Amino acid sequence: MGLTDFLAKVTDPYERQARLYPALLAGLPLIVAATILYGSNSVITAASTVAASCGGLYLLANIARERGRRLEPILYEAWGGKPTTQLLRHRDRNIESPTKRRYHGFLSRTVSLQFPSETEEESNPVTADEIYQSAVRWLLNHTRDKSKHKMIFDENIAYGFRRNAYGLKTIGIGICLATSSWILISEGIIGVEKSGDILVNLARFSTAANISLVVSATMLLTWVSYFTEKTVRNAAFTYAETLLRACDKV
Repeated sequence: MGLTDFLAKVTDPYERQARLYPALLAGLPLIVAATILYGSNSVITAASTVAASCGGLYLLANIARERGRRLEPILYEAWGGKPTTQLLRHRDRNIESPTKRRYHGFLSRTVSLQFPSETEEESNPVTADEIYQSAVRWLLNHTRDKSKHKMIFDENIAYGFRRNAYGLKTIGIGICLATSSWILISEGIIGVEKSGDILVNLARFSTAANISLVVSATMLLTWVSYFTEKTVRNAAFTYAETLLRACDKV
């Protein structure tokens, strides 16, 4: 049974895209190297198949989820609060004042909470944030229908994917470096002579080794340059704005 068959078993889009895919990306250099260098009938490939059949994919998805969730409070603190809470604050200027007043009015009426004025928010920001978070919790619970709120669901997946991948960043980088070292040494491209001198044999570069190294280098660049706090923040605030727009539809 191939990877495609395993992925087909993960039918929930969020589970598959936001949790499983980041974990698979982290292991991609190792998967490619094992398959290309040793073939689909290798012991490594067989062991991977057995592991996946015994819940390996579910474990990978949960590792990605756990690392992402542990990272989230740290990010919120660095950003100055949850994105939805920030966007509802009077002092935040990402959403224009008339739109924000409309959101406040809708949530205040619907959730039966008295939203703070600008002065009240300034004098007691902690209480104000608790009111905003309570209202957002209600909004989340009433926008879970994927068919009615597909855009919210899609943005949530995008945020979850970036957050969980960012949580796996150190693991992903480590696998890229370890896989590259393994290829260079096992294929005899780099060796150590008895004298201790490092020997580089470029003639040992095979097509399989080249492909594996390119995949590892590409993923290393991706982990370093794309999965950053900035890209996670962009996705988080895009999701938050999309969620708040539901105030005009719910």
